[in-house]
Amino acid sequence: MVLRKAASAGRVQVKVRLTTAELAELKALAARQRVPVNQLLCSVIVRELAAADSASGSVPDESAVREMAILIAVELVLKLQEASIPGGSTLSRRLLEDAARAAIERLETVGLSLQRDPIR
Repeated sequence: MVLRKAASAGRVQVKVRLTTAELAELKALAARQRVPVNQLLCSVIVRELAAADSASGSVPDESAVREMAILIAVELVLKLQEASIPGGSTLSRRLLEDAARAAIERLETVGLSLQRDPIR
């Protein structure tokens, strides 16, 4: 594939090598859609780029959702503990620091996992 700057600003010319059969199919498709071949190729490229952009990061990772649910559950348990046992708020504050550290570690793990493998 060869890229060349076109005369118009912001446009680039792309040269693609196709087999004779592929070119014939491409011309037939363009004729069926009643558009020039270059317009057909541009629309296909734009559509594929848009699909690639929307696919990346749009679907939450199942493990990330599970980890966030665990964090919410831990927070709710701490709130319940704080309200129900004597000295709950003091004990809860001590446990909260450990829970916060664990939560940060979980979030960092999820973040690293998503960076390594964004599409599952």
